[in-house]
Parts: sequence; C-alpha cells; structure tokens
Amino acid sequence: MTYPAPTDSRYDVIVVGGGPSGFIAAIAAARQGARTLVIEKYGFLGGMATSAALGPISPFHFGDEQVITGIPQEFVDRMMELGGSTGHLRTTNPHGSGAYLCFYDREAYKWAALTLALEAGVTPLFHSFASGVERDGDKVTGVQVTNKSGTRTYHAKVVVDATGDGDVAALAGAEFVMGRGGDDRAAQPSTMMFDMAGVDTAAVKKYMDEHPEDFEWASELVAVRPYAESLPQRHFVGQGFKKLVREGLDSGDLYLGRDSVLFLTTTHPGVLHFNSTRIKDIDGTDAASLTRGEIDGRRQVMSLSKFLTKHMPGMRDARLIATGTQIGIRESRHILGEYVLTGEDVLHGVKQDDAVSRGYFPIDIHNLKGREGYGEDPDAGKWTDLEDSYDIPYRSLVPKRLDGLVIAGRTISATHEAHGSFRTQGGVMGIGQAAGVAAAVAALDGVEPRKVDVPRLQEAIVATGGSIRRDPERVARERQAAIDAVKRDLAAGKISEQYLADAGTFTGRAPRL
Repeated sequence: MTYPAPTDSRYDVIVVGGGPSGFIAAIAAARQGARTLVIEKYGFLGGMATSAALGPISPFHFGDEQVITGIPQEFVDRMMELGGSTGHLRTTNPHGSGAYLCFYDREAYKWAALTLALEAGVTPLFHSFASGVERDGDKVTGVQVTNKSGTRTYHAKVVVDATGDGDVAALAGAEFVMGRGGDDRAAQPSTMMFDMAGVDTAAVKKYMDEHPEDFEWASELVAVRPYAESLPQRHFVGQGFKKLVREGLDSGDLYLGRDSVLFLTTTHPGVLHFNSTRIKDIDGTDAASLTRGEIDGRRQVMSLSKFLTKHMPGMRDARLIATGTQIGIRESRHILGEYVLTGEDVLHGVKQDDAVSRGYFPIDIHNLKGREGYGEDPDAGKWTDLEDSYDIPYRSLVPKRLDGLVIAGRTISATHEAHGSFRTQGGVMGIGQAAGVAAAVAALDGVEPRKVDVPRLQEAIVATGGSIRRDPERVARERQAAIDAVKRDLAAGKISEQYLADAGTFTGRAPRL
C-alpha cells in the first residue's frame, strides 16, 4: 500500500467529499483507470457515517433482495475481515429501520474505506474543503481548495460533487431546490447521535419484551451470514419508552425534540446507540444555522443521557461515551438535473432506461415541525413502504446546463419525497459507485458527462459488480437463505415470534396484523 501525495494539480477526476457516496465514487473512478483525487474536510473517510456517529448502515436490500452490490459490498466485506462489522442482519420487523441493518465499528469503517481507496490508487487530500470553483463558461474545470497550506486550485476533466449539500454545484451556479421547496423550504430535521456504555442490554430487552404497548416499533435481527465471534451475536432495535419520555417532558426533567427514544445495539458489548434527538429548522448550508443546531443537539444529548441513567431500565450504571463530531444533516440542497426523480417514481418502483443504480428503502421522512413520529399532517413524518425497488436514472446525476460535473449522494436531482428513500447509506453508496464510473468514463473518453454513452456506462457499472437489473434466480436464493436463517434462530430460541412481522412465513400460521 502506497501513500500518494497530492503534489500534482491536474487529475482526470476530482471527488469532493469523502463520505459514503464520495469514497465509493473515488474508488470506482480509480478502478476505471482515472487519476483520481478525493478531497475531504476531516482526517479520515466516511463522512456522516463516521463524523456524525451514525448507527448501523441501512443496507442494501429490498425485502430479501440485495440491490446494492459491487464496491459497497466489498467495503462491507472488508469491515467484516477486520472484525469490525456484523455484515447484513435481517430485521424480523422492517418497519422503522428497513429490511436489513449492518452494524459496524466506526474505526473499522474509517480504515476499510481508506485502505480500499489507497489500493485502488486514489489520492486523498484531508483537512481540506472546496472554497471555490474554476469554470470555463458553463464547464467546471476544477476546484479551489482551502486548507492549512492556504488556497490552491486543482483541475480535473470531471468533478464529482459528493459534499452531501451540493456545495460544488452551488458554487458553480447550479439550479437547486432547498428541502421540499415552496415558501418555507423546509428540510428534514437534523440529529445529534450518541452512544452509551455500561448498559445492561438484557434488562433493556426484557422491558421491551414485556411492554410492547410502550413501543412504536421494535425488531430483533438475524444473521444470514456468520460474522466474527468476538462481536455481540444478538441484536435488537426499538423505538419507545413513550410513557417515560412524556413524563420527563411534562415535568421539565427532560429537554428533547422527540416524544420517544430510538435505540439500537452496537458492535460493542454493553453499548447502545441512540438516534433520539431532533433538531428542527436547520439549514445545513448556513454556518450560523449549523452552529445553533450543534448547540441544541448537544443540549438534547446531555439532557437525555442524564435522564436515561436515572429512569430507563438497564441504564443505572450507563455513561455517555461518544457523540458526533457534528450533527447529522439529513437534507439540504437538491441539485436540479436532466431528470427529477419523484416520490411517485420511488413508490411505484419505476424502471428507467438509463438506470445506473437502484433504490430500495421506504420513504422515510421525519417530522419536520414536531416531536411526534409518523402522522397524517403535511409536516408530520411518514414511513411509506414501496411497491418495488426503483431505478436511479443517470439523468438525475447530471446537473442542468453545467458541464464537467457529476452529482453523487443525497443531493442528486430529486424531490423531497424521493430523497426520503435514497438518502440512506446504502442508497448513496450505490449512487456514488455510478457517479465515479460515469466521471471516469467521461474523462477517459474525452466527452462531457451528459454525452456519456449510457450502454457503455451501464456495462462498466455491471463490471464493477453493480446491480442495475433484477436477477430472479439470485432473488430466490437470497429469500430462501433468509427464511432458513430466521427458522434456525426461532428454533434455537435466539429470536422470538413476538417481533416477526411476517410470522406466517416461518411458522405456518397467518402473519400478525
């Protein structure tokens, strides 16, 4: 493994942002033979997945069909080889968290991402951010980068905007919509996530088992594929303690933006992860707004963590051990492209001739204004299951008018509703793989991204292991493997029928309504 220094100022492809979409895009571009630079503001890769202290990846499946494959799966495999991930665990109840979850250690995530990138020949430039854009008319030709060394311009044949907020595209003058658009431009709320150690997880689970009425939803998880024995082998997720939270809010003993607590197990014994704060009305592209969000997020974390140790079962000896380096931003800019992916496309599983990746996750929109979970009010959150997996069209990665630029990650051209589905880690990894291949093909063929030959692009994506079409035989194998794993764990008493949303499949009885 070599450590390439960014001494050159010209590359085939520059990827701005080293998050889940960006580092995958950089690897994909480099493997196509493009000289690739990735620019990242922190000293590691992983973006929100590592810097914002996220919980598990919501990968990569529609039902039991794995639709995100290729480099993203290689990345999960690398984390598993490091003993830092469970791989994909099947949820017994997909409501609220999706069909599968992939738990990971954040340090393993950082190292797996970096080693795969270095092995592919990617040149990283850390502690740096794009502060300006070089243009020749409507063509982006490079980015101005600011860091400890000052400001320097790096040129590329194609730039990939994987900033998560469309920063490069906005600097270049791209058209965009903030949040859901309209007069209020409302975006999904942000979250400060955190971990607590010293938790009696058996006591937490016992309360969850015995008080289902106090939970909005809960699930156990099943390993379809074995993982490192050094990691915890039993996992669960729940959202509840509603009575406890209501008492704390009413008494003033708790300051929190939600009316329930969402918690998950982790790769560390006795450590629970909490995705339980809600920070409303934050503009992820505005420094003053972000500052306010960081302060409010930490206030919620400190209040909730103290409250939990006083009142939540199994938490008496627990302590706060980790928060995000920053709040997690769910939504900001949607860069307008050649095609705007819609909520209807997502809901109805629309297939596209220029498919370059696939979407799979339910439309998950958190309450924009209040503490409550999902509801009927336009501002309330929604969880909407999809009729089928859907296609991500290449046209949604190509911004209107601007050349020399490809969009990756959650800021592709889409509506607020569509974004509520593909914004998860697995979704943006698949988009990143497509964006990186597209940028490399454009750069090496000497054409603008909008002029890339789509069949050639699709062939190249498939050659990396990416999935753009359903394979019925593979789907049948994956479904059977999941059924066998759930039946095995039911028979062994490792999971309970209590949490099975589709119990009839595994017990011969009708599923619970």
